[in-house]
Amino acid sequence: MGFKFTNKMLELEQRKELKGEFSVVFGLEKKFAEAEFKQLDENLYYVNLPFSNQGSGMSFKMLVQTENKILKIVDLYFGNKDGVDTIVTGHPAVRKLHDSKLWDDQEWVDGVFEKLEKIEI
Repeated sequence: MGFKFTNKMLELEQRKELKGEFSVVFGLEKKFAEAEFKQLDENLYYVNLPFSNQGSGMSFKMLVQTENKILKIVDLYFGNKDGVDTIVTGHPAVRKLHDSKLWDDQEWVDGVFEKLEKIEI
């Protein structure tokens, strides 16, 4: 999973905020509630970090894989049900974070970037 997607998704979220649209609110006042942590297999972990303001529906979810004692984020979801990540990668209720190879699927990745390019903010 590349930083290109993450950087573009966060840039678009910030643009939404500047236009007064509901988006992920950045700033020091944001805090995470208690983390949910599950080991999915020997080297794959699911981490859910919900924002402390649950009314916002915002969360940061990720799949973390260990390779040679190094942690690697292999998938993530950052935002809310109407956020950029949801629009381009799918609603987290449908696109569960469980596939460590999802970002290796070039057809799926191309579709994500096509949707990113179509978002006008």
